[in-house]
Amino acid sequence: MKTYSNRFFAHRGLHGDPNVIPENSMAAFHRAVTRGYGIEMDVRLTADGQAVLFHDDDLERLCGCTGTVETYTYEQLQLFPLHGSEEKIPLLKDVLQMVGGRVPLLIEIKTNGLDLSVCEETARLLDTYEGDYCIESFHPYVLYWFRRHRPLVPRGQLATDFIKDYPKVSLIQRILMQPLLTNLLSKPNFISFSHVHRNLPSFRFWKKNRTTFGWTFRSAEDVRACEKDFDYFIVENTFSS
Repeated sequence: MKTYSNRFFAHRGLHGDPNVIPENSMAAFHRAVTRGYGIEMDVRLTADGQAVLFHDDDLERLCGCTGTVETYTYEQLQLFPLHGSEEKIPLLKDVLQMVGGRVPLLIEIKTNGLDLSVCEETARLLDTYEGDYCIESFHPYVLYWFRRHRPLVPRGQLATDFIKDYPKVSLIQRILMQPLLTNLLSKPNFISFSHVHRNLPSFRFWKKNRTTFGWTFRSAEDVRACEKDFDYFIVENTFSS
C-alpha cells in the first residue's frame, strides 16, 4: 500500500445540501478536490456497460423513481436528476478526468451475484489513470478478481458486524461472513471497517500488518477516539465541511 498524504477521504464526495450538491455527484467530487480531501466513491455498471458513480441498490431515494442503475442505459439515467438538483449520475471516466490525480481515490465496487463485468470496465478505465487509487468491496470475489487480473492495484475488504448490520441476509451467511475467512483467498492489502465495530475479533485479527480505513466518521471526537485503530478516515460531509 502506498502512503497517502491526506488521511481524510470524503464519503461519496464532499456533498452538502442534497438539492445542490448531492452525494456521488460531479459537484461533490469537485468540492472534495478543491478542499484537498481524498474521495470515496461507489461504482456500478449500467445496462449498456457504462461505469457510473451511484451508491444505492435502487434509484428511489436519490432519483425518486423505480428500478436500478443496472436496468437503465446511461442515456436513460440522465433523465433522472439527483435529489431534484441539477446534478446527474456521473460517468467514472468523467470523474477521473476531472480529478486528474490531484487527490487519491477510494473506489468501492458494487456488484450483484457473480457478474464481475463492473470489475473489467473499472479496471480498463483505471489502467490509463495516472493518479493514486485503490479499490474496495464487500464482495470478496471482486477482490479475488483484482488479485488475479490487476495484482498491483491495492485492494481492500469492506467489513462490519455482519450479524448485526445485515438482518435481511440469512443467519448462516452472516455467520460465515463474520470472520472474513475469504481473506485467505482474496488477500486484501487493507481492511475498511465500520469504526463502531472496531473491537470485533475479526477486525483485530485481520488489521495486523495491514493498512486500515475506518468509516463513516461524523465528528472530530470519533476520529480522536479511533486514532490508534485506523490509518485513514472516511468522513461524512457534516463533519468534513
